[in-house]
Amino acid sequence: MSRITDPLNSNQDLLHWVNDLADRGIFTTDAALNIQSWNHWLELYSGLNGERVVGRNLLEIYPELKHRRLDRFFHQALAGQVALLSQRLHEFLLPMLPADVYKGVPYMLQSARIAPIVEESRVIGTIATIEDVTERVLRESELQHQIKELKRTESALIATQTQFQYLLSSSPAVIYTCPHDQPYCPTFVSENILEHLGYRPEEIIGDCSFWRDRLHPDDAPELFSSIKQLYQTGHSLSEYRFQHSDGSYGWVRDEMKLICRGPKQGEEIVGALYDITERKRAEEQVRQQAALLDVATDAIWVKDLDQNIRFWNKGAEKLYGWTRQEAIAQTSSQLFDVKSATELNSVEQTVLTTGEWHGELEQVTKSGKCITVASRQTLVRDERDRPRAILAVNTDITDKKQLEAQFLRAQRLESIGTLASGIAHDLNNILTPILGAVQLLQMFPLNAQQMRLISMLEINTLRGADLLKQVLSFAKGLDGDRTLLQLKHLIDEITAIARETFPKSIEISTAIDPQLWLVSGDPTHLHQILMNLCVNARDAMPTGGILSIEAQNITLTPSQLILDPEAKVGPYIKLTVRDTGTGIPPEILGRLFEPFFTTKGLGKGTGLGLPTVRGIVKNHGGFLLVSSQVEKGTAFTVYLPAIQGTPALTSEPTELCFGSGELILVVDDEVAICEIAQALLQKFGYHVLTAADGMEAISLYSQRSSEIAVVILDMMMPLMDGALTLKALQKINPSVKIIAVSGLVSNLPLSKSGENTSPTYLSKPYKTRDLLRLIRQQIEP
Repeated sequence: MSRITDPLNSNQDLLHWVNDLADRGIFTTDAALNIQSWNHWLELYSGLNGERVVGRNLLEIYPELKHRRLDRFFHQALAGQVALLSQRLHEFLLPMLPADVYKGVPYMLQSARIAPIVEESRVIGTIATIEDVTERVLRESELQHQIKELKRTESALIATQTQFQYLLSSSPAVIYTCPHDQPYCPTFVSENILEHLGYRPEEIIGDCSFWRDRLHPDDAPELFSSIKQLYQTGHSLSEYRFQHSDGSYGWVRDEMKLICRGPKQGEEIVGALYDITERKRAEEQVRQQAALLDVATDAIWVKDLDQNIRFWNKGAEKLYGWTRQEAIAQTSSQLFDVKSATELNSVEQTVLTTGEWHGELEQVTKSGKCITVASRQTLVRDERDRPRAILAVNTDITDKKQLEAQFLRAQRLESIGTLASGIAHDLNNILTPILGAVQLLQMFPLNAQQMRLISMLEINTLRGADLLKQVLSFAKGLDGDRTLLQLKHLIDEITAIARETFPKSIEISTAIDPQLWLVSGDPTHLHQILMNLCVNARDAMPTGGILSIEAQNITLTPSQLILDPEAKVGPYIKLTVRDTGTGIPPEILGRLFEPFFTTKGLGKGTGLGLPTVRGIVKNHGGFLLVSSQVEKGTAFTVYLPAIQGTPALTSEPTELCFGSGELILVVDDEVAICEIAQALLQKFGYHVLTAADGMEAISLYSQRSSEIAVVILDMMMPLMDGALTLKALQKINPSVKIIAVSGLVSNLPLSKSGENTSPTYLSKPYKTRDLLRLIRQQIEP
């Protein structure tokens, strides 16, 4: 033992020798905590040599004692008290290298005892002993851990057994086990068999004849077949009648599986028995009522809560295409497509929650046809008010939904027509001053190039006005005036439009009889026929092709009346629009003229083009034929009654009517129209007053009614419109001369009986010639 080299007596030497041989650490300090001795055990486990330690202060060597306030135990010893410090010094007093793992612990657990050294009733220092308690602590800890684990395992086992017993007692199935080579010789039966079948488990366990004696004789083949399947596939399912304890038979569903108990224990049979008597009664009741339900036109079917179809009436066979045998062999999720099955699951949850559901479903038939059904589904319950099945009554409303869609589309077209009317009115107000300005400029001396530009502007303005009339005619269904016309001019115009707007990959050709007869018809409607047929031809040639328009004279003979039931003997113009496109399949050729039927994608066609064409042709006394071959092209042939010969068409008068200083009142809310009308009329010898609205017009007319010869009145004005202004002017002067002007023909007033005068009508944009002619007619009737 290391120590201070002062002379010691023999007792001290003996004490030091004993300390060096001790199985624990021993060191002493003086009253200032300077180390006086450090035995061999401490040298071994602390790694500190006694010669380097003795004489140094304990707190200097181990400052952690002070940092952790453990120095107080030594001060207690200096105060004469004995201190016990357990497992507190290991982290700093006896550090061990990481490799020195002591019994699985990377440090030694120590218990320290600190006592005072007393000499002549005076404390002169301390003595501390450090004992290795690692093994004892670990052993106690392991024992406590084992006890805790045993208690936890015991609690878990008790909870599992309790839960298992609860599950078995509350389960709708009777659970049983049998040896793998002795089916229906139970080794275990759950206690809920008493509730379901009326037997106690002890009556059944070990009795190999129990099942056989209570099985209905007619169902024995079903059960034997199920046992055979069990050994072949490892599981089986069967339904049979089983005798209850009261002697009555009830239906059970028996599910069996072969379960491996372990490598040395082999296999056993585990079965689950369900009482399905109520379900069978319900199915029988449904079968008895099936004959009555089969006469219903609606599709009626019943499925159980496992999605199995249990009933399928004749109406369902007719609607969906599956026979009763095909439907009952499937579940509802297999019967319908994935989307519908997902929707049906949502519907089923609603039925189970609320007891009923009604709404519309999109479904797919066996042939792949998409249909819409109005479905009413009701939850069927048994005598104990438990859910048993779901009854569905479905009515096919596909045609009704299509009619509703067509009605909505027709409403949308009507809305578009209303919008087109408003746009046409504004555009006509814009075109009117343009056309007036062009005609005014033509009166000035111009060179050839200027005249050509002015003429081009006039032609395109008139063309825009005609286009607006066509839009209004189609959108509002207005009938235009019938007139004798030459189809060649319409064909030339359509051809020019097509060459400008159609893809360059489409070649356009025409073949027109130079002596083509005239037809009596509405130019706008006939223009629409040609445009619709040409657009359809363009859409049929997405990669290009040839579009040809042919027109020729033909006289139908009695032998040719078979072309169409409405054909009549006489002269016709045969108009053919032909393409080399994709053609039309034979199965849809007969549906081309159905309203809203289209083969084009969503947003690319309304299905109204061809029905409109056919309606216009019939309205003109003609008929329409179509022929097509897939991938070779289509030809639409229109027969229009013709007038033989080529009579000269009346031309418009070229002379312009001048005035003699008469005063004209122009009423229009468009300032540009008033200014152009004023300039034109002044150019042709009239004096002009202008009014921006009805109130101003009435004021001016009431002041100068005797001077104003004619009032040119716009019928659509804000605040006080033309109709009210007209009535007010007629009250001031019943003989007032009025020319009613409007951008919409439908807004021009109708003359009524009893009126002294009725206005003359003029549509915007109007030609100067027409305006001047009407003014002269009013002044000089």
